[in-house]
Amino acid sequence: MRRSILDRGRKAVLGGGASLITLAAVAVACPAWAADAADAPVATADGSSATVDQLNATAEMIEGGIAGTVNLRTRLPFDSGDQLISGSVKGNYGDRGKKTTYEYSGIIAKTWDTELGRIGVLANYADSHILTRTEGVVMQRIGTFCSAGYQDATGKPIITNGAVGCTASPYGGSTWQYMPGQVNFSQVNYDRKRHGTSLAFQWENNPGTLEFTTQYNDSYYRNAWLEKSANVSLFGTFGSPAYNPLTTAGIGPAPGTPGLVFGADGMLVSGVLTQSTGDWGGSTQDNINRGSAVPGLPFVNYCGPGSSCTTQRQGIYVNDEARNFNHSEGTQDLSANLKWKVTENLRASFDAQYIKATTDNYDILVAATTMANAQYSVNGDGTPQITLLPGSNINYAAGGLTNPHNYYIPYIQDHYESNKADELALRADAEYSFQQGGWLNSLKVGVRYADRSQQVHYSTYNWSPVSAPWNCNGPGFNIDNTTPAAYPAACGHAGNFQGYGAGIWASSGLGSFYNGDVFPNPGMVFLSQQTLADRAGLIKALSQATTNSPLGWTPLCDRAANTDGCFVPPEILDVEEKTKAAYAMLRFGGDDVTIFNGVTVQGNVGVRFVRSELTSSGGVAYPTADWYRQLTAIPCGTPLPSNVVVNPACYATPALLAFSNGGSSLNSFGGSHDDWLPSFNVRFGLTDRQFLRFAASRALARPDFGLLRNFANIQKPVIDVGPNSAYVVYNSPTAAHVAANVTGYNFIFNADSGYGALHPITADQFDISYENYFNRSSSFTIALFYKKLNGSIAYGEFQRSFTNNGVTQNVTIRGPRNENGGGSLEGLEVAFQTFFDFLPGVWSGLGMQANYTHTIQHGINNSNLATEPGYAAGGTVGFGGGLQVNGAVIDSHRLAGISDDAFNVVGLYEKGPLAMRLAYNWRSDFLTNNLDCCIGLPMWQKGAGFLDGSIRYQLGPRIELSLEGSNLLNTTTVFQQQVFGDSAATPGAKAVKIDSSWIRSDRRIQFGVRFKY
Repeated sequence: MRRSILDRGRKAVLGGGASLITLAAVAVACPAWAADAADAPVATADGSSATVDQLNATAEMIEGGIAGTVNLRTRLPFDSGDQLISGSVKGNYGDRGKKTTYEYSGIIAKTWDTELGRIGVLANYADSHILTRTEGVVMQRIGTFCSAGYQDATGKPIITNGAVGCTASPYGGSTWQYMPGQVNFSQVNYDRKRHGTSLAFQWENNPGTLEFTTQYNDSYYRNAWLEKSANVSLFGTFGSPAYNPLTTAGIGPAPGTPGLVFGADGMLVSGVLTQSTGDWGGSTQDNINRGSAVPGLPFVNYCGPGSSCTTQRQGIYVNDEARNFNHSEGTQDLSANLKWKVTENLRASFDAQYIKATTDNYDILVAATTMANAQYSVNGDGTPQITLLPGSNINYAAGGLTNPHNYYIPYIQDHYESNKADELALRADAEYSFQQGGWLNSLKVGVRYADRSQQVHYSTYNWSPVSAPWNCNGPGFNIDNTTPAAYPAACGHAGNFQGYGAGIWASSGLGSFYNGDVFPNPGMVFLSQQTLADRAGLIKALSQATTNSPLGWTPLCDRAANTDGCFVPPEILDVEEKTKAAYAMLRFGGDDVTIFNGVTVQGNVGVRFVRSELTSSGGVAYPTADWYRQLTAIPCGTPLPSNVVVNPACYATPALLAFSNGGSSLNSFGGSHDDWLPSFNVRFGLTDRQFLRFAASRALARPDFGLLRNFANIQKPVIDVGPNSAYVVYNSPTAAHVAANVTGYNFIFNADSGYGALHPITADQFDISYENYFNRSSSFTIALFYKKLNGSIAYGEFQRSFTNNGVTQNVTIRGPRNENGGGSLEGLEVAFQTFFDFLPGVWSGLGMQANYTHTIQHGINNSNLATEPGYAAGGTVGFGGGLQVNGAVIDSHRLAGISDDAFNVVGLYEKGPLAMRLAYNWRSDFLTNNLDCCIGLPMWQKGAGFLDGSIRYQLGPRIELSLEGSNLLNTTTVFQQQVFGDSAATPGAKAVKIDSSWIRSDRRIQFGVRFKY
């Protein structure tokens, strides 16, 4: 049955559609890291009652979202009439995973009329299991090659009309040329399980003046995935600034093969890739000590002076990574509501809710590395194809790349998360309705209190080398060496190698990965999936404690510095937030209130006041006195060297020494802030089918909890004794910077930390729309919207005082702060839908929906802050590819996730028992991350479209069959790296984006049966 949209046009007061919508929770806690909304319970079509989306805000709405609000209302017993029994079973199949899984759900609801009133109960359960596969071809940081014409005589980049100059490349080109530093061929198998239970009870007294509702929701979600990724490494750029001209050609063709070929766009097209020799030892024996697969021969030939190498080229590194990521989360939600009809004109409502949530993650990655020449080419869709060939100057044991003996373990990485959160929320509302016939309809007021806390345990990514070409590895080089053996004396390694675990490696390729078009290399060696899934067994097989490996991996949970399970203090975040809110909202107008000779007016105006109090608990680590002793070792009065204007020892005090005692202490830091959120919404009824809406409001979004982290690892003061030092104090601001004018030295301690006193981001938002509802199933709407952001969070410095050992010092804290502005967004949204009822016969069931959104962004500056622990202990300084926030980072000046253009077109058919839907949605490119974790550059997703469809057929009044398909076009998602752009190093440079990743996911088919009684 078609749902009337005309009713929505008549009854809805809030303006605008659902463009730029994000989910804003209604009094929920967060089980996941640094988010503000808990994962919703498993819901089915039977378990949901209604979904309401609103672009602008009213005073009665709970604060917390600036992009819009989606309110999902779950089904209650009184929604179901006398009785409801319903259930469904669905089967899921993905064309890459090639496995069928099932999901099922059921709901039972019953109501009774009794002497005590009307009583209703409801129980709902849903369970889902999906196996799916994703395949990706992913380039790591793309190198930019140029050897001339990229900088002037002072070393500054040459930028002309936004283009960064280049006149020659080390590979022979006359402009910039590009090459990926690494190409990853990744196959990920996901195993997702979700189940949820919902229970509800309702009671209404016989007069209908009291209604009580209580609900309990319990949701559990697990997403485990296993990855195999073959990574072909060409060169490294870790820690390089975003603007980083590479002036030499390290990668070159294998002996006897043609030179490397680059396309018209400057990107590498073909060649047999090798690297220069010389990154192993200084002699043949030294190379043997570092690693050998054939007795008496080094794995990599020594090709230095006196060697017999026929070429100075060698194979490049190939890392086969196996990864297990196990994520789980659970949410329990208990709520109660009482509605009271006090009089005909006065109604009240009271709510209480308690939510408890948890999240746990375990992530382990083990790499096995070999070496080979790489035959590189490019397919028609831009994906690189790499065929591995025997490596130049590499001595393999029999079996080549299929033999584990030809591999070593370069690194192991583990990571843990264990988070919990809870929230208690209380709310009371009252609404008084005025007498009919006037402009004023009702006055609604309310108060709300919420106490939310989170305890987040988020470990570092514990990247640990096990063996390496630069190290003497001896018998610990080969991954299949399982028996104890002595290290060569030259290694100087304490004790014998004890052997790696037996039977833990598997020689298998990536199968039909990408239809065999990108990585046709069978028999690569990976850690077996069985070993990955056995946490205790993996630790026993590969940890330093059991293997005495050349370098060694110590699992996170075995660290000596752990203070809380597997975590050290900088990895722990404990935040409590209390909010108190009150509002008043006046509703006015109605269908019988008109202006301008028949134009109806209906709307509301109100204001919400919110007081937020936040406390972030953590700790402080103070510097040791080593810096003080080194400083004072040069007595005051010692003659100053040239270009030195001060001896800081002359101004060192006992207080500085006392403060620097290497101690630590618990610490709490926070703040409170008040926000006034006014709102105004009005709808003008031009006719009974045409409406004009206007809305204006201020909304807020609270900062991610991760930015509130309160752990400060205080560093020693910066000692700069030169004439231009910012720490030297002179007797006058205009005094010459010479020793005779020096009167002091500022000892400034510093630290990286979050900021517990961050304020929310606010947005002043406006929208105006015209809506025309032709009939019960047809409409046309057009809307303009504008959002001005205030108080955006950016990287900055601020002073904070700490007291230690009886001494108080001001410390410069680097981390997040609120800015004065934040940029703006504006745009247009157009939507149309209709059914072609005028067509004859079966054709009258045809219909369509279409919408288009255009968005413009102005004045956006990215903060590049990290919500997870960064490189600095306790810090929130964003990092990517080894970069921290500084002038080396490109600013895309865009908000992540927002496209300039997006449209949806849906074809519909509803006639009799048959309903069909075919939906195509497309969006233009958009920023996914301004500072990518692994490459240190902005990442973009290219514009793409997806096609989904469904068919439903009613077998009588109680049974429905369904067939659904998603990603029917088998769309490949393409990502791009932004290799040039505006930064402190290249101000005003225009964005240059290069295709760098191609991701394919399952086409999914779902068949279902649903019954309703």
